[in-house]
Amino acid sequence: MVTERQIKVKGKEYWILIHSVRKGKKIIQKKKYIGKSLPPKLRLEQLKKEFLRELSGDKYKYLSKEDLEKIEDKKKKYKQELRKLSKLEKEKKLNEFMIRYTYDSSKLSGVNITLRQTFLILKEGIIPKDFKNLRIAKELENHEKGFIAITKYKGKFDIIFVKKLHAILFYGIDDNIAGKLRNELKRDVKIAGTAYVPPKWQEMNKELDNFFNWYKANNRKLHPLELASLIHLKLISIQPFVDGNSRLSRLLMNWILWKKSYPLVDIPIEDLEKYYDVLDKYQIEKDEKPFVDYIRKKYLS
Repeated sequence: MVTERQIKVKGKEYWILIHSVRKGKKIIQKKKYIGKSLPPKLRLEQLKKEFLRELSGDKYKYLSKEDLEKIEDKKKKYKQELRKLSKLEKEKKLNEFMIRYTYDSSKLSGVNITLRQTFLILKEGIIPKDFKNLRIAKELENHEKGFIAITKYKGKFDIIFVKKLHAILFYGIDDNIAGKLRNELKRDVKIAGTAYVPPKWQEMNKELDNFFNWYKANNRKLHPLELASLIHLKLISIQPFVDGNSRLSRLLMNWILWKKSYPLVDIPIEDLEKYYDVLDKYQIEKDEKPFVDYIRKKYLS
């Protein structure tokens, strides 16, 4: 049983949680600081549950011990592999991922492109002879720039960064919407193929405030893979921009993984139906777990 207690340290009063754990013949008290004042009842109960989960070794929200071992093992092997590569080989490996990732992310967003065309445009700088849509070529080039941006950015996660990344994606394609939130443009959006209705533009300030408050409260509690998955899920559901929300959300998911030194994740176009299904589970049924489970499986595949 977890109990709360007020203690005094150097003349100052604090609240802690206490739970007694048996180790052999000994009883050991585990303690956790919760603040200078006692939280409201509902929050206190939530903190007690989180404390018990941490003590049981099940620290993270959606990842089991087995999941965690596999994820961390993959990270370890990934870092070991990178150490063996020269700088040129690392750049080549990252570029190969970026081409496939740009292709898949663009296809998921409805862009009519082939993997070969993506390769020629991004790797060789060649516009294919039978390729007449220069806007698509520009979209691919901008996505590449966005990908490079997430590997260079070391600042904090805020709306300024999100808007700058969106501006990169739409520079020279649609400058009227590039980096501009829906509430700035006073426009609503619809998502084809789903019953889900994104928030109205008048609700954007509140939705984004809630989103960034959620991030601040959870960025140190969640495992990086959980955090990356949920940033993607929540942002794509808010639809803060008129266009480009899915590509943006997938880039931000990988930015979290990159800054935490985890391998990046690609969602292949072949997974389109499954991807939409797990998005629906959250957007229609408010269930986050299927999406996090899906990203975990992609990460470990």
